Amino acid sequence: MSLASLGLHLMRPVARISVSSALAAVIAVILASGSAWALPCLVPDNGSGTADLPPVGCGYASEGPLVIVDGLPPGSPIQAMSSMDSFFDITYAVGGVLGGEREMFHASLPMHLVGTGVFTGYDRVVNMPIICETHSAPHPTAVPVQSFAHELYLLQGQLVPGDPDFDLLRITAGTGFGMPSPGHTTLVQAGGSWAVDSFFDITYRIDFVGQPGGPFAGMSGSTTATIRLHCGETIPTAVEIGTWGRIKSIY
Repeated sequence: MSLASLGLHLMRPVARISVSSALAAVIAVILASGSAWALPCLVPDNGSGTADLPPVGCGYASEGPLVIVDGLPPGSPIQAMSSMDSFFDITYAVGGVLGGEREMFHASLPMHLVGTGVFTGYDRVVNMPIICETHSAPHPTAVPVQSFAHELYLLQGQLVPGDPDFDLLRITAGTGFGMPSPGHTTLVQAGGSWAVDSFFDITYRIDFVGQPGGPFAGMSGSTTATIRLHCGETIPTAVEIGTWGRIKSIY
C-alpha cells in the first residue's frame, strides 16, 4: 500500500518562512536568565491565528531506540535512535480520521544503527527518505493555547538500492496501515510565532533483508514495535517573555 493508492492529493503548497527573529528572542531570554532550558520548537503564524504542521525547521525525535529483532541471532537486536525531520512538499486537505485536516509531506528519517550481542561494534548512520500523512482534529484559531488530537496516519520509506549492508531496509507505520499511532499537539502563542509541543505514539514495522557479503548476509525479518516520537518543549510558565504572550508547558 502506498500513499498514492490511498488518495494522497497535492492541494496547497506551504512556503518556507524564517523564524530566526523568534528564535533569537527566546535565546536572549534564556541567556539573560542564566538557566539551561531547552529551546522550544518555534514556527511562524500562518496568517490565520495558528501554525502550519508539520513544524518546518523542527523534527520529531524518538524517545528511545527503534529495534530490529526478528531474523537476527538471539540477544543481538539492532537498535536505532531516529528522528523524522527535514519536511518538504507539504500539502493540505480538509478531512481525515479526526475530522479536521490532512497534512501530507515528504521527510527524512535518519537512523543511528547500533549493534548488540554478536553485532557489538556495528555503528552506522543511514538516512531514509519517507513519505507521510498526519491527521489533526479541528481546533480553535486565534487563541493563545491550542490543544488537539493529532494522528500519524501513514509513514513509509526504505533505503535506496545499493546499500552495502541491506538489500532491503524498510519502515512502515501509521493507522492507515493498520498500526495505531495516536498523538497530540499543543500550540502556545509566542508573539508572532507558536511554540510546538507534539508527539505520536507510533506502531511501526521494520522489514530487512541482509545484503550478500555484508554483516547481515542470509538474514531477514520483520519486527513490529512501538515508540514515541516527540517534537518541541514549551517554555516554563515562570518565564516572563513580555510581548511574547502567554507561554506554558504541558509537561
